[in-house]
Amino acid sequence: MERKILISAHNPVTGPRHLGHYFGAMKSLVESQYDHNTFVVLDDLLAYFMYPKEREYIQNRTLFVVQDFINSGFDVENNNIVLTSDIAHLFLEHMLYYSTVIDVEYCNHLYENSFLGSLKSYQRKELGLSNYPSVTEWLYPQLGIAAMALSLKADYFQGGEEIIGYIYIMEEIAENLKKRNNISINIPKYLPSKIGYINGTDGKYMIQKNCVFLSEDLEDLESKIMSINDKRVLQEWYNSLHREDLSKNLENIPLTIEEKMRFFDIISEELRPFRENRLTNEYLMNVLDKGKDSVQDLLKSSLEPLKNSLNIYSI
Repeated sequence: MERKILISAHNPVTGPRHLGHYFGAMKSLVESQYDHNTFVVLDDLLAYFMYPKEREYIQNRTLFVVQDFINSGFDVENNNIVLTSDIAHLFLEHMLYYSTVIDVEYCNHLYENSFLGSLKSYQRKELGLSNYPSVTEWLYPQLGIAAMALSLKADYFQGGEEIIGYIYIMEEIAENLKKRNNISINIPKYLPSKIGYINGTDGKYMIQKNCVFLSEDLEDLESKIMSINDKRVLQEWYNSLHREDLSKNLENIPLTIEEKMRFFDIISEELRPFRENRLTNEYLMNVLDKGKDSVQDLLKSSLEPLKNSLNIYSI
């Protein structure tokens, strides 16, 4: 029986993954990867468009993300990791055709409520963006990943907590395609991660400044664990590790150095592959080449009925 397609979408701009990424998406994905024909899509194009000043570093950061996914247990022999930049010529053509059924006002609403749309002029300058948004900036972040999932005929869609918004965009595209072009396309079902998000070492939403990186060396890992003063942080992390017993034990006892060391021993073992398994760039590029090859035929096959519905025929 052919496995249904699952797309797990991620932004690689920050590079190495942290516990928020791991518990929020990666761990759930690895646990269910053999239930589907699974594609991890790393949207490095989005990173290039959103952070012009960082472009020279983005490829290296993206390779760190590929390595972290492999070290999390993602099986690249039976599933695939794909970069949007590797298949841009195909999926951007899909996006162009999908955009013919998206109203300007709807897209503008999406942009205004996006990260880029909320930036002040000085913030745009800091990122290397021009004073006014380009057409690509206005269009791609809103439609790119949605177009990717639709063009790959995804049955399921997964990622970080913010990724659910793309489902509504896919629904808008599919509804308008049916209404205006009389063509039906599949809308993937959103699969939420078991853990939506976790807090960082300071008890606030985990971001770069309060995170634990998956590849953290032992000295830094211990220092960060020892800096935690709110036992609810460790309880939440225990629950994410499926150690509800240890989380419950913390309810009625103080957070001592001994309790922190207990957690350090457990998390350091969980993260051992990320510290010790350093993969070569050559190997990582081969993984990405395999991923690119795995989706090209899918993208081509889904493109033809879309073009035909618009009376665009190949010569």
